[in-house]
Amino acid sequence: MEKKVLKIGQITDTHIGGDASPVQGIDVRKNFLTAYNSETMKGLDLLVLSGDLADDASPEAYSYIAGILKNCKVPVCIIPGNHDDLGIMERYFDLKGKIRNGKCYYRYDIDGRSIFFLDSADGTVSSEQLSWLENETAKVDDEVLLFMHHPPCHCDHKFMDSRYALKNIEEVQTTLLKIGNIKRIFVGHYHSEMEERIGDKIVYVTPSTQMQIDPNASDFSRTPKGPGWRVIEWGENFLKTNVYF
Repeated sequence: MEKKVLKIGQITDTHIGGDASPVQGIDVRKNFLTAYNSETMKGLDLLVLSGDLADDASPEAYSYIAGILKNCKVPVCIIPGNHDDLGIMERYFDLKGKIRNGKCYYRYDIDGRSIFFLDSADGTVSSEQLSWLENETAKVDDEVLLFMHHPPCHCDHKFMDSRYALKNIEEVQTTLLKIGNIKRIFVGHYHSEMEERIGDKIVYVTPSTQMQIDPNASDFSRTPKGPGWRVIEWGENFLKTNVYF
């Protein structure tokens, strides 16, 4: 029997503050709700929040997001970003069984498909996670998806590549290139919409709901684009994905 087409929404880099005040002059709560309530996000099978949920890791920010998500009718998978504090996050979200040695990484199975999540919140993906990923993906015959916060490659983004790139890119790529059934990797962190390749793998960089950063400027510079998010449709023999602003 052919597997159903899974519809996955990805929201990343919401940078929610501790109260309703603007963050860097931006109404980040309104932007998050714009993505979350978008018509394009209707009929999801899974929602992924891929890091930097909070701007300053305040409990109030996580409490706000958890309050919105309590009405979510589909499963939600969450990973931390470099602005997050996992110890505080786990008070507000169900991360039971997903945290080992202070890192949040796990496999999530849905409708006969497997999706993997890694924790790069400290700017690296630990060797322990990479070994786990290699071992766990080997147990799955079909293609799997991978979500992480940092891109596992440079993205020709002058500002982010030079200052905030993943610190152990070579180590991560060495592992990824050994794993044949990971073909598509979904990330955030760069506050831009981009697509890069590592060997036979495509890295999809999803824009932020907070703001977008100009990839052509060496110094920090925002673009005028509004909040962005991604929708993925994953069928048995195809995957298509669109970004919306």
